[in-house]
This record gives sequence, structure tokens and C-alpha cells, in this order.
Amino acid sequence: MYKRSIWIIFSCIAVLITIFMSSCSTGYPLGIKDKPIKKAINYMYGAQSPDGSIGSYSDTAWSVMALSASGNNPEAFGSPSPVDYLSQNNDQLIESFNLSADLSRNILAIIAAGKNPESFGNGNTVVPEGDYISALIALHDGQQFGAIESLNEDFWAILALVAAGYTQEDEIISSTASYIIDNQGPDLGWSWATPNNEWYYDSDPDNTAAAIMALVRAGMRSDNPSIINAIEYLKTTQGDTGGFVSYGLENTSSTAWVMAALSIVGEDPSAWVKNGYSPVNYLLSMQDEDGSFSFASPLPEGYLAMPEKTTADSIVALLGCGYPVHYSCTANWWLWIILVMLIASMITFLSLNARKRWK
Repeated sequence: MYKRSIWIIFSCIAVLITIFMSSCSTGYPLGIKDKPIKKAINYMYGAQSPDGSIGSYSDTAWSVMALSASGNNPEAFGSPSPVDYLSQNNDQLIESFNLSADLSRNILAIIAAGKNPESFGNGNTVVPEGDYISALIALHDGQQFGAIESLNEDFWAILALVAAGYTQEDEIISSTASYIIDNQGPDLGWSWATPNNEWYYDSDPDNTAAAIMALVRAGMRSDNPSIINAIEYLKTTQGDTGGFVSYGLENTSSTAWVMAALSIVGEDPSAWVKNGYSPVNYLLSMQDEDGSFSFASPLPEGYLAMPEKTTADSIVALLGCGYPVHYSCTANWWLWIILVMLIASMITFLSLNARKRWK
């Protein structure tokens, strides 16, 4: 009986370890140890500047989120780190074209790095004492954030505030969510602008994906008609090689954000197959030898490559994460807890039985 019990305990531990290891194997979602992710992180390390930045100021914020999702501590990624760079260069917010969106992006990055968005850096006239939350809330007019004709910042503001602990019970979340729902386009997606804006130009997958993430994080069920209609809209924007098309161009960033949204509503992007290709296939095909991800192939004249941003987006998407990003969102922490409990039980069992045998 004693030997049989030991055998059962060891068998359970072996099975659990096998399950855990298989969760890190190749296939969607990728694990943090899979080659495409490791190559992408190596690229980001090589692309990091001496001041800690990875690309532009905004690119660095997205990179911080990708590092966190991949299990890397952004604060320990180089010296100075991208977190140091963000905290020391918030003066770039002073002349922001869309301050609500920029503050939201930074809040998401700050929280992904495990820092306090109410006290981050020395602060300036935009974020006094480094309080990004108060600065963002001050831009809410009681209904929505920023310019009344624009929607983009409303999506990301909800995501940022939810990451900071706000819920659907908070008026600022519920009112903004209602504004987003009221401005769903006639094509059932969302654009960067409201449908009654003179500059409105149909919906696009990028903003539709962001709207879906915002509404779900704000408490909307994934089977709500608004979400179901938006998912149906996204299907119409899938390109011939599996990616998603925005303004006539199948590209990496649109594809990555759509994948992030699909992960939040419980959809498997690898099942969205068109002409034999899925969004996962498309993203992986866009990774270059240096580990970065191209925005489009070929890159049309007039488009910026933005490899740091597209690589950060792709890392988050391939890991099966959505926004807000939390530290190593792919980590199966519950398996480790069970494993530790089993090992502790085994040690206790062996110890008790050893005492009995020596009496």
C-alpha cells in the first residue's frame, strides 16, 4: 500500500509537469519560450537605444506591454530600461495631438510594468506629480473622452481605467461604454470617428477590435448583439492571406489587434481560415530574420515601417493576450500552485510514513 501510494503521487506529478510543458509548446497561442517570441524579444533588445527607448516614445510604451506579456520584466530590460525612459520623458505629452489616447496608452504600459499610474515620474503640466489617472479623468466631459467627434481615445481610456481598477459600476466607464455603443457604425464596426463626423470613412478592423476589447472589459458579455455584429464585421475585413485589411492594406498591426480582441471574446484566431491561411499564419509569415515583424509586405510607398511597434503588437497577439496586458499573461500560474501542493503533500505523506516505520 505504501509503495502504491508513492507511485500514484509521482504519477500525478509527472502528468501535471507534462501538461504544463505542453502548454508552452508551439501552436496558438504561442508560449514565451517559443522561437518566434524569443526572436522577437531579441530583436527588441537589439533595437533598444542607450536611453532605454525602443523606437519612439509611443513605441516604447507598446514595447513595455509586450515585454510584460512575454514574461520579461520591463524595468530590468536594459539600463536604463524602457520604463525609465517613459518616466523621464513625459514632456513628450505636452504637445500631444490626442492626449486622451496617449495618456491611456501610457497608463496601460505603466500598469503592465507594475508601477503606479497615479505617481509615475516627476510629472509636468500635463501629468502633475506623475498622476496619469487624474489627467485622463479630467478629459472626460461626462459622456466621453477628448474630442466629441473622435472615438479612438474612448476605447483605450476604458481599457486604461479598467486596468487601474475601475469597473462597470463606475459612471465614467458606463457612460463611455454607452457612447461607444451609440456610435457603432452602420456597417456594424467602429471607425476612429463617430458616424456623423464629416471625416468619417467607414469602419476599420483596428478600431473595431479596440472597441470590442473596451466593451468587454467594461462588462459587456461577448454574446451581446453589439459584439456579435462587430465580430461579423471583422470577418468581412480578412484578407486573402489570413491577415486583416485596413484602408485597403493587409497589415500586421490590424491583424494583431484583431487577434487580441478575438482572444478576449473566446474566439480562436487560428480557426479564422481564408484561402487556407489564418491570422496566426499571416503574422508568423511577417516575421523577418532579425526577429522583427514587417508592417506589410511589400511596404507601400509612403508608409512607415515602424518595426518596434509592429513587433510589440505581434508578440501580444501571438501569446494569446488582449489588452490590458498583465505580466506574463500566458503563465499558467494555477498549474504551478497545484504542482507545489502535490509536492508538499508527497513530502508530508513520506514524512509521516517514515515516522510510522521507525516506531
